[in-house]
This record gives sequence, C-alpha cells and structure tokens, in this order.
Amino acid sequence: MIAQLFRTGSMTIAWLLVIPCLIILFGAIVPVVPWLRIYAVSMVPNHSPWLAFCSLAGLFIAMLAHIRRRSGMTLALIGIGGVAVVAAAGVMLHLFAIGVSNGVWAYPIQALSLRDSGEGAAPDESRVYARPEGVPLSLDIYRPDGAGPGTLSPVLVAVHGGGFFEGSRIFGAANLRWYADHGWTVISVDYRLADDTHPTWNVAADDVRCALAWTAAHAGELGIDINRLTLSGGSAGGSLSLAAAYVPDAVRPDPTCGPRVPRVAAVIVKVPLIDPVDSWNRPGELRDLQRSYLTRYLGGSPQQYPARYAAVDLRRLIAPGNPPTLILGGANDPLISPEVAMDFTRRSTALGNTTSLILFPYSGHDFNTAYGSITNQAILQIVAQFMADHASAPAKTPVAPKSILALL
Repeated sequence: MIAQLFRTGSMTIAWLLVIPCLIILFGAIVPVVPWLRIYAVSMVPNHSPWLAFCSLAGLFIAMLAHIRRRSGMTLALIGIGGVAVVAAAGVMLHLFAIGVSNGVWAYPIQALSLRDSGEGAAPDESRVYARPEGVPLSLDIYRPDGAGPGTLSPVLVAVHGGGFFEGSRIFGAANLRWYADHGWTVISVDYRLADDTHPTWNVAADDVRCALAWTAAHAGELGIDINRLTLSGGSAGGSLSLAAAYVPDAVRPDPTCGPRVPRVAAVIVKVPLIDPVDSWNRPGELRDLQRSYLTRYLGGSPQQYPARYAAVDLRRLIAPGNPPTLILGGANDPLISPEVAMDFTRRSTALGNTTSLILFPYSGHDFNTAYGSITNQAILQIVAQFMADHASAPAKTPVAPKSILALL
C-alpha cells in the first residue's frame, strides 16, 4: 500500500512538473492560443532554464517509475517529458545563439537565479534636476566602480518605461549597477507621467532633454566625459530617448536645467513605441490595455487627436546624421509591432545611419526582467559593446558575471 501511494504521488508530481512546462513552451513556440501566448512570451525568455530543469525532473521521475514497473502511463509520461525537455533545450539554444551571433556569451546555469533586474541594487546619490510647473523631477546617479581621481568616465542616461503613466527611475536598478560596475557613470531619470486628466505627449521628451542639459552642466563634478554620452530607454522610455536624441534642440531647455542639450553619441532602446497609430490598431488580447496607455499619454484616440499622434510618430524624425541606434525587441511583442521596428531600421539605414535591430525569439514586451536570464545576460553585454563601439568604452572590458553567487 505504501509503495503504491509513493508511486502514485511521485507520478503526480512528475505530471505536474512536465505538463505546465510543455504548455508554456508551446505557447511561446506557437503563439496562437489567446492569453496563453501573452504569459508564455514573458515566462519563456526569462525562465527557460527553469522550464528545462522541471521538465528534466519530471522525465527522471517517470523513468524511475518505469524501471520499477512498466505501464502505459509511465511510457506516456516519458514521451511527454522528453518532448518538453527537447522543446526547452531548443528554446534555450536559440536564445543562446542570438547572443553568440552578436558576439556575446550567456551562462545558462546563472539563469536559474530568480533575482529581478530591479532588485539588490541602489544608486549612490539622488538629486532633483528640475521643477517644471512646480513638480520635482529626480535622477539617480550610479558611480563607476574604481574610478580614479581625474578620470573622466563615459555616461549612460537611462529613461524608464511604464506606458508613459507609471514607473520610476529605479526600474532595472540591478542592470544600471552592472553598467556602473563596468565603468560607466549611470544617470537614471524621472519625467512627468501622464494621468487621466493630464496627457504628457508634449512635455515628457522635453523633461528628458532637460535631464541631458543638467548632465552636461554638471559634467565636471560628476567626472564624466559628456562627449561619450549614451541615451537609453525601454518601452515608453525608449520612445522618449529616440525623440530626445534625434531632435535634441527641439525646444530651448529651461535655463535651470543647463545651458545646452548635449549631442548624444549613441542611443539604445528596447521595445520603443514608434508608430502610435499602428499600436492603437494592433489586434490582440491587450488592445484595450494599450489603448488606455495611449489615451492617458495623448489625451484620446487617433481620430480625436490626429496631430498629436503624428507629432509623436518617431518615423518623422528619421534623417541623415541621426546618432548610432540600437533597437532591441521581442519577436512576439503583443503591444509593439516588430514589423514597425524593422521598417524604422530599414528607413534609417537607407539614409546612411548606423541603425541595428535585434529581435529575441519567443519573447514579448518584458523579455529581460529576470537579471540572470539568458536574454538579460546577452542584452547587458550587447549594450555595453554597442556603447563601447559608438560612444567609447571605459577602462574595464564588460563581460558577463561568471559566478552564480554574484546573482543570488
């Protein structure tokens, strides 16, 4: 009786390990099942090694049970477990290959860390950089590790995402600290957020320009080389980064920000909103959610405010002489069309600009929220290399951390 209970319990555990993993992997590999695909394209790029580990564990239990007593149930579980293991391994290899094809290396064992990209890190200093309409806007400063006196470091200005109405400068703090530890001074900025009664389509990018002007004005005390400035942002922050980098002198900055907006040496963005009308019309389960974001940011629909939607369409900013640009995206993003990013890249490249696009497979909008994930390890190094190539590198050579202990 006890042996039978043990066998039943172990088989139940094996099924509970294998079936959810296989369903999630299927949802990302063949993203056609409503809502499942939304969850899967977030889960898979961030936690694929865990899916492989759980699938292996279920397969191992099934094989042990089959050795002790063969049955159709154990054979079925072995078959399903084997499919799940192969699928998880294939996904991991594909994600790994994206990094290798871009000259970087990821460590799958580190991806078992459950640390979030915003956890376990804090800035060295916070300051208020402007007070537009009396609203204090702050920035965080992450100072480079081991910077010697008199040494000017390159600087990375980061703009957070959040649909233009939420989020803060602490987003991705662990990633920001990684760049600081590898020689960059990192400045993460807030900007005015939209709400139901105050759209910010015409002021948010100006806040980013103000932060850039503040950075230039304080370059001496910060110990930075303002000529080696990279501007980076994700989602909403990516859109604002492109707008600020491509038209730095769109308006004269508030004199309290600083006398001038510096030229951006490189701009790096993740899943930016490029064509707001396309995003408004994008079908899918998250259409209402995306429309709520755009309504807050722009005040209403494209039919109500066509001029506003045209004003924030980033395609109109493509021109010869744009800064070197790297765009990172998810191939299955339910909010932002990868095809729009591809078209943007083609248009910009045709004008002689250095514009690169990397799309990660099996990936949605938030595909690198886990700090140790294969995608995030790759992105850290890819971004560092792009900055080194186009905005000059610090003294240290960025590499992926080699110990799981550093991530736990």
